[in-house]
Amino acid sequence: MTQLLDMSHASKLDLYLGRIDSSSQQLRQVLTTLKGIGLQGTWLGSRKLGPDSPEYKWCTEVARILAEKGIAAKTGGGPGLMEAPHYGCHLAGFPKLAIAVCAEFLQKEEDANPYAKQGGQIFTMPDFNSRHDCLFFGSLFHIILPGRLGTIHEMYDLLNRLKHSLLAKAPVYFAERDGYWSLKMEFFTRSMGEELGPRISPADYDLTKKINILEMSAADFATMLLIDIGYS
Repeated sequence: MTQLLDMSHASKLDLYLGRIDSSSQQLRQVLTTLKGIGLQGTWLGSRKLGPDSPEYKWCTEVARILAEKGIAAKTGGGPGLMEAPHYGCHLAGFPKLAIAVCAEFLQKEEDANPYAKQGGQIFTMPDFNSRHDCLFFGSLFHIILPGRLGTIHEMYDLLNRLKHSLLAKAPVYFAERDGYWSLKMEFFTRSMGEELGPRISPADYDLTKKINILEMSAADFATMLLIDIGYS
């Protein structure tokens, strides 16, 4: 049994090693293309919250305002809160500013949203690392919306990269309602005693702002964001 397990792990490793060269070349090409697009920001969030949700409507309007300023919306390319910013680009009349960074390994679960397909730019990456590279590098800001495991994975990878200066500094906004992120932050930054301290250092959230979408309009948020990134 142990030998069978070793063979299984070895075959997975061999498969991964075989893909490294082509993956790195693809990553270089995509990052070069993204660099040529110009101003852009990252949006992370659930595929479950659709057009009827306050989050979807808020994102759409924020992205529309930013697209009118020439700022592209870069998302994971799926439905829900990945779709909403792309819809905003279409409403602004700039469909090319809808950037979808899709995952090759999720193609059986979801397809690129219709707004990415209709005039947007779609990139398909083979693994989590290269997908995150494309989502994060070059972004002037990062907006984190409600989401489950996939979004949380992206969030912690993003915060770790920023903490260790693996990315250029950029504001991070936690967009929420009903304490969706605030309650989680309170839980993780609460001290577990002198020996352990907090689960996550409060300093790790220094570059972030919490935005209640029911209290701050899309227009007011877009204005604040533009000031934060030094847009003129």
